[in-house]
Amino acid sequence: MKINTLLIILCFFSFKIIAEETEKEMEKIIIDETEVIASEAAFFRIEKVAENFIVPWSMEFISDTQALIADREAGLLKRLDVSNGNITLITGLPQMLKDKKISSGLFDIRVHPDFAANHWVYVVSGAGTQEANGLALTRFELIDDQLVKGKILLETSPRIDGKWHFGGRLVLTDRHIYMSTGEGYKHSHLAQDLSSHSGKILRLFSDGSVPEDNPFVGQKGAQAEIWSYGIRSPQGLAVHPDKGDIWFNEHGPQGGDEVNIAGRGLNYGWPLITYGEEYGGGPVGEGATHKKGMQQPVYYWRPSIAPSGMHFYEGDQFPGWNSSVFIGALALKHINRLVVEDERVLHEERILEDKGWRIRFVKSGPDGMLYFGIDKGLILRLVPAPRPPVKENKKES
Repeated sequence: MKINTLLIILCFFSFKIIAEETEKEMEKIIIDETEVIASEAAFFRIEKVAENFIVPWSMEFISDTQALIADREAGLLKRLDVSNGNITLITGLPQMLKDKKISSGLFDIRVHPDFAANHWVYVVSGAGTQEANGLALTRFELIDDQLVKGKILLETSPRIDGKWHFGGRLVLTDRHIYMSTGEGYKHSHLAQDLSSHSGKILRLFSDGSVPEDNPFVGQKGAQAEIWSYGIRSPQGLAVHPDKGDIWFNEHGPQGGDEVNIAGRGLNYGWPLITYGEEYGGGPVGEGATHKKGMQQPVYYWRPSIAPSGMHFYEGDQFPGWNSSVFIGALALKHINRLVVEDERVLHEERILEDKGWRIRFVKSGPDGMLYFGIDKGLILRLVPAPRPPVKENKKES
């Protein structure tokens, strides 16, 4: 009798915990779309575009009003009409490793610069198993909301029992694909190992072939796709709109998140140099921040902001934001704005710090608005607003 009573009590509390967690996950975020928010270079309002995603990890516009949204944990690709919030499921995705415990699923999606003619969509997804995993890059044609004619362009190797640090960001230029890969969290040494794709920026032609001017082509034991190396967990990748340089961000350990520019054959130092420290304190390795032949960051954060997707603003709705790169922050929960000039960061601003949202991506749309996704499953955008009238202080007579 006592055992049955104990089981009932245990079941009650188990169901109570599950119910509380579910309620917390499903908690509705109320957006006050009338609130005018002041930043250093713009006034704006927040508008809700769509909801009911799990982890909206990336966004890619395919027309003025239509965008593709990658939902990482769900492993789903959806088409979003930003003019009315309607969502349509895209079918035909490849088999992938969907595992919430190690943060694997559907990562980045990008379209070819000539998408209107060739309909090419590039998809990065988790591959393998929890014990032996990596990334797969696949090119499809998008026809009537269906991905067809899939061609695997790259599968990272060797596979490892990695978790959390997959990288998985993607950018395209007129001729090349750049893809970021993480070092799998507990395999830091692989970032310095040229026989591994892990902890790198990779460079391919748009058909998946390897450019002959990649730095390690022909080097015995090296992966020919490697463009840059010595990188920890790069979750942001962006093309400079004027120069065409490839900028990326990466997570440090405890502190030491970085912004860098991916150069041909350059070594960014992880885990041999870092401005961060081990979780719980103490130096990483020798505790060095500089070594000969290793690059210094363009910018770094200490403490960590946990940077995610990044994007150079291009639009006419917020003229004060041109020449700025926007980065989502997961740990310190804000949109990070960096004012850049050439290869220098001149100033940092933190936007929406009071909202408490984990920002997964930031993207300017064809309409000039700034779109972003948050871990609560929403797609939001910033729209310009007039400066609020200045309240006059009435003097007593």
